[in-house]
Amino acid sequence: MAPVFSREAWRCVWHMIQNDLVHGWGLDFALRRCVEPAHEKIGVVDSQWVVHQVVPSLGNQGQTENGKAPWEGVRARCRNEWAIYQDRLANADKSYIADH
Repeated sequence: MAPVFSREAWRCVWHMIQNDLVHGWGLDFALRRCVEPAHEKIGVVDSQWVVHQVVPSLGNQGQTENGKAPWEGVRARCRNEWAIYQDRLANADKSYIADH
């Protein structure tokens, strides 16, 4: 499934969705910030294929690097990506406020 947005909402959502992060945790809760009322203006397309990147996303995946367990690398990547996501969310908020 994939969410669908108006052009106006997409200007806000663009800052959050870059398709380069392993985890999308919390993204579904953040998207509602881009439209009001969200429960009426966010749609879902479930009749089209969505291709997901094959990247480690669970603790038992990944590769051992520098003597660290695979899950440690995945956890470190998740932490780094969480910081990137927080920046994107702040940019989306700024964009939304600027447009309204």
